[in-house]
Amino acid sequence: MADTPQTRRIRQAVAEAIKRRDRYAEARVKELTKALAKAADDVAAEVRRFGEKAALKPWQQMRLAILKDLQAEVDRIAGELNATWKVGVRTNVEGALTLGIEDGLGQLEAMRAPDFQDPSDVTRNALVKRSFATIDRAAVDFLANYQVQLLGDVGTELASSIQRTVTQGVLAGKSIPEVARDIGGVVKDKEAFRQAGKTVFKTAQQRATLIARTETLRAHNEGRKAFYKEAGVEKVQWLTADDERTCPECAPLNGKVFKIDEAPELPRHPGCRCTWSSVPSVT
Repeated sequence: MADTPQTRRIRQAVAEAIKRRDRYAEARVKELTKALAKAADDVAAEVRRFGEKAALKPWQQMRLAILKDLQAEVDRIAGELNATWKVGVRTNVEGALTLGIEDGLGQLEAMRAPDFQDPSDVTRNALVKRSFATIDRAAVDFLANYQVQLLGDVGTELASSIQRTVTQGVLAGKSIPEVARDIGGVVKDKEAFRQAGKTVFKTAQQRATLIARTETLRAHNEGRKAFYKEAGVEKVQWLTADDERTCPECAPLNGKVFKIDEAPELPRHPGCRCTWSSVPSVT
């Protein structure tokens, strides 16, 4: 793409859109992490109670009987976590779709495309609402239900992993503090998270974070494409993040142009940061 005032405006519009998209995704990550942190605190409290009860029982089979009560509590906590995660999923999907539409509009404004030169706020809002109305309700339901299913799988595996870790620890003669370290908790500091060893909650936190970011980007890209179609854009261009983290799978596709109805689905893979841009020559 030649370096012209128009292309510079487009690059700036795309860069700002990516920042808005990533901020929205991070807000979703914080919501999920907050719920996961509460679950971690609840599990830690139950494990401590288990340790206090087990210490009073000299026989291993009595400790295993108490363990069944702990497992029931872990299932309850995991169920509450899944219920909390489900709240607001559709709202977040619709918000990401809307943001994608707004960012698509922002790019056409940057291109100074006909009918998109300095639109009023009323016109801009009408365009966003009209584009959102073209999105099939079934598609919105699919995006929301898919995210609920993915997060539900994380919650189910979390409960199983906690129960497995505690049971194996008890049978191996580990102390309650040792078992608690294996279960772990939510770590919000990025550097501390990288240095933390493998724990049950670290795995759940990684998966929930990846889901939140990936599915936000999926809805954002769908919203952008919906706006482009409504605006009459015929071709879109694949844009990678174009940095040291760009994966070998996506790097060769950077700048590749597709007819909008033949464009592959984005994100291409979990954690994919690629996005669409309308082709500048199309008005």
